[in-house]
Amino acid sequence: MRDWKLSETNLSRAQQIPYEVAVLPIGATEAHNLHLPYGTDTFQVEAIAERACAAAWEQGAEVLLLPSIPVGINENTLGFPWTLSYKPTTILQMLRDTVGCLEQHRLMKLLVLNGHGGNELKAFLRELFRETKVQMILVDWWTVDPQALQTAFDDPGEHGGEMETSLMLHLRPDLVEMEQADEGEVRKPHFTGMREGWAWVARPWDILTTNSGVGNPAASTAKKGQQFLQRCVDKIAQLIVEMANEPMDDWYPYERD
Repeated sequence: MRDWKLSETNLSRAQQIPYEVAVLPIGATEAHNLHLPYGTDTFQVEAIAERACAAAWEQGAEVLLLPSIPVGINENTLGFPWTLSYKPTTILQMLRDTVGCLEQHRLMKLLVLNGHGGNELKAFLRELFRETKVQMILVDWWTVDPQALQTAFDDPGEHGGEMETSLMLHLRPDLVEMEQADEGEVRKPHFTGMREGWAWVARPWDILTTNSGVGNPAASTAKKGQQFLQRCVDKIAQLIVEMANEPMDDWYPYERD
């Protein structure tokens, strides 16, 4: 039994553990190129969360992994069949309700571990800041080591490309159909500001791409996925340990005078 995982522990054990940090993974359910499962984002963020919590627990951090949210914000990708999406207001309310439960149970530190690029969550943490005393930290897991990301992969890709395919070849090779993998085509923006990267639009994914993917998965390997995943796990586990060890006061999580 893993006492750091809420869905596996029980009342007799959990009520004896003074948990210090909760971890909430948030994924998505959407098409990922032609060869990866709809649950790719959720599989990845759950695997990273589990490994990071296990490592932090071994280092003495009393961490509690909460059940994940498997559907994210995908309003602009609904053009592909069977994509699921929650409204941003729905995700906000889920966060609000989760934080309320944590506060009720006096667990005052929360790591929100995001697994989907479309989940823009910073504004939600800002909105909840004045509503709760729970201290929330947000991590988009794929951003924790930019250098490792660039060195591990020839071209990481944005969606269903080399990075995500490599991770899934490591985590769930039974769900990867490489014979279906397709580099596809991505429609180039017409406006200069968008081409240069300083203008942004919510992209209609079924118009932007031919296969729901952005990136070439051809060079993907399970070894690349394992190495990059482990690097991310190590850094996130370190953050959990630091959160657990830090006193909860007005200075958290900053250095004190």
